[in-house]
Order: sequence, then structure tokens, then C-alpha cells
Amino acid sequence: MLNQAPAKPWTPVTDYSFEAREPIEAPNADLIVSTFHPTYAFDYGSGLGHLVRLLRERGVNATGYEPQRHGSWLSWDVRGYDLVICREVLEHVALRDYLTVLRRLCRVSDRWIYVTTRFHPDPDNMLSVATSDDLDPTHITMLNQDLLRALFVLHGFKRDREKEQAMDWMHKGRVLVYERCSTSS
Repeated sequence: MLNQAPAKPWTPVTDYSFEAREPIEAPNADLIVSTFHPTYAFDYGSGLGHLVRLLRERGVNATGYEPQRHGSWLSWDVRGYDLVICREVLEHVALRDYLTVLRRLCRVSDRWIYVTTRFHPDPDNMLSVATSDDLDPTHITMLNQDLLRALFVLHGFKRDREKEQAMDWMHKGRVLVYERCSTSS
């Protein structure tokens, strides 16, 4: 774990202009709005900000944060986001930084966390971690899905299977949706 090198910066292999991505991302923005009805959304790993822009066009007060552009987490002590989005990011996070990123995502979410990521394709046990795949050389950490699910639970969230099914429209099994557990009885 300590010897794992950070992922190399991601570079697009296709046209990532807003005009090229809008037809692809607009249905995702519509699905996010219709599934979560967010007022305030935080997109961790927002890339060029296309999803944030599309959510704003749909009336969501959306904020994006891209580690490659913004560096470290500034001071993310704020809360108040009813939806935290983290799509196709965690597989790029070094294992030694994984818990820090996860803890911060959970801290800024007042209600929902929506994650898509790659998982270990053939784990031997719950702690199995793959450090590469045949898809992208910047995919350096793919956990066992059960481990990531357990980490969300340990951070005070519960799984929402219905919303997971709604968001997993491609049926790839790479979507996680968690809701913060109520602290009142």
C-alpha cells in the first residue's frame, strides 16, 4: 500500500468538449434529478464540469470539485449537500488515500451519496484489492464491492437498493447509492 504510486493524470482519449458530452451526460443529469430531487449537489471528481453545468441548467445548486485542477481538499468542513456524486473516481485514488476521500465524501453529504466505480473483478476475500485492469492504466485501486459497502455503513450510511437500480440503467453492477442514517429515534 505504501509503495503504490499515485495514478498518472487522466487524459481524455475522445472529445470531451461540452458540445460532444452534452448528448451523453444530459440523460444522466435528468436521471439524477428525477431519482434524487436534489437541491444542493456536490460532484467530487467533476472533470471539466459538464455534469455540474447540466445539473445547474435543471435548477440544482451544484458545485464541482476536481482534484486534478483544485489540488487538495481546501477546507471541506461544510455540509449541506443533499447529494454527493462520485462517478468513476475512486478507482483512480491510491489505496492509502482511499479512506480519507471516503470520509470526506460522507462528511459533506447530509443525505445521499451516489457512486460509480470499478470493483475487483475476482476477489479472494473482502480485503482483496486490484491495482490494475485491462481498461485504463490510471485505474489503480479497485476494492471488493463488499468492502466499499461496509465502509459506507461504518460511516453512518445505509444502502438504498431502489435508487441503485434506478441509477444502474446499464445494469453493470457498479452503482452504489447510500443514504445517511437518521440520528433521531
